Amino acid sequence: MNIRQCWFVCTLSLLLCANAFCQTPTTNSSVNSAEKLVTQWVNLEKQNTHLKSQWQDTQRLLRQRIMLLKQEKKQLQALTTKHTKQVDGVTQARKKLLTLQTSMESKQTTLSQWLTNELAQISNIHGQLPPPLAHSWQTTLDALDDKDVSKRLESLLTLYQSFDEFNQRVSTQQGTIIDAKGQEKMVNQLFLGVARGWYLTLDGTIAVAGFPTVNGWQWQHDTPVSAQEVKDALAMLAHKKEAHLITLPMSLSPMSPSKAIGQ
Repeated sequence: MNIRQCWFVCTLSLLLCANAFCQTPTTNSSVNSAEKLVTQWVNLEKQNTHLKSQWQDTQRLLRQRIMLLKQEKKQLQALTTKHTKQVDGVTQARKKLLTLQTSMESKQTTLSQWLTNELAQISNIHGQLPPPLAHSWQTTLDALDDKDVSKRLESLLTLYQSFDEFNQRVSTQQGTIIDAKGQEKMVNQLFLGVARGWYLTLDGTIAVAGFPTVNGWQWQHDTPVSAQEVKDALAMLAHKKEAHLITLPMSLSPMSPSKAIGQ
């Protein structure tokens, strides 16, 4: 109870006491009514004071909550700004990746078409190669992966490399051929690059020249060449005979080797 309330209650109490000395039966009811009013007023003042106290406490809590909410709002705004920047960065990176992917897919399509054309060319010259090289190519082509562009490119490079290596050396080996009678024979073979070749029968009596044509590699069985010259060349390459300059016999082909290989 504040000072104003105390003063009011004291004054009212004095008035009631003064009236009590001179009260009459008529005035008793009025005095009782006044006392009730004072009691009600005091209770109301107490309630009012309690409510004000509660409001002050509530107001203090609300202010604290508002302050916390403002701080939380700032943090959320900072996070939102950061998130927006991150999203923008991710969006830009995604656009770059999509652009790169489109470019790579376009290049891959171009590369795939080029590989298809090159492998078609490979198929055209495959049969014109000397038999050992043709067999090596066939092994690579049998393992060719038509769906994997990188592996197709790797296979194509392998074919080109083996062609270049074979074309730059003189090679010899034993291998089988099909003679004019359709019989399979084991012979010694000699190749000068990819353009010329000879075989010598194991008894050293028959030598035949071979070369690429539009119909594939051809052994000229009907026109044998000098067996001794081929035998001497094979002996020198095997280091069984002193090296010296020799001339290997040639058979004229229906078309030049360079033209046949270019088909």
